[in-house]
Amino acid sequence: MRRPMQTGRYWRGACGSGRIYLELLRRGVDADGFDISAPMLTRLRETAASDGLCPTVWQADLRSVGAARSYALAIVPYNSICNLRGVDDQLAALESLYGVLKPGGRLLFDVYVPRYDVIADAFGEWRESQEIEYEGTRLRGWVRTTIEDQVEQTYRARQELRDSNGAVVACDEFVLSHLPAQQVELLARQSPFEQWSVSGGFDGEPLTDGDGVQLWELVK
Repeated sequence: MRRPMQTGRYWRGACGSGRIYLELLRRGVDADGFDISAPMLTRLRETAASDGLCPTVWQADLRSVGAARSYALAIVPYNSICNLRGVDDQLAALESLYGVLKPGGRLLFDVYVPRYDVIADAFGEWRESQEIEYEGTRLRGWVRTTIEDQVEQTYRARQELRDSNGAVVACDEFVLSHLPAQQVELLARQSPFEQWSVSGGFDGEPLTDGDGVQLWELVK
């Protein structure tokens, strides 16, 4: 019989196809999840069924979680907060996440550190990413980012999977916000959360110049 890693119910926002969420279930963690993408949730459920897992997931938006329970911990990984491009949407998400937590509950989310040297050199250019195998075919990932709105500090990312002949077999495109630490702190100050802190990665060390990740913890 698997034991939970810790006591308390966990909640996983933007769970996607379940790469993290399903691993929590495998380890015996009592966790729920949601995502805005119905196809992603379908894939999650298919993987869960093949692994003998019973997920509790639903389709929702970060700005309106719609959970029926309260949680000890909410996790929103993979820069998912950056999908919210306006201050009203960002604050609405924090208020919604606050509402699903128990007193003393914690919200954890990561945000990349904008690298302006990379933006200057790499934006507008196609870059190779990981290679994957799908139904026996080797596919190569490609990514291109372009400035969407300089005033709003948003950028557009296009991801493609190409076969060995260079033909595109799948693609995705989305717009994300640059969220420097100062702006995230201002959002935290305007949110209902009572405490907040940030570290420069998953080792808990302070955020310093040169770090690539902001890991934020907000406490109800």
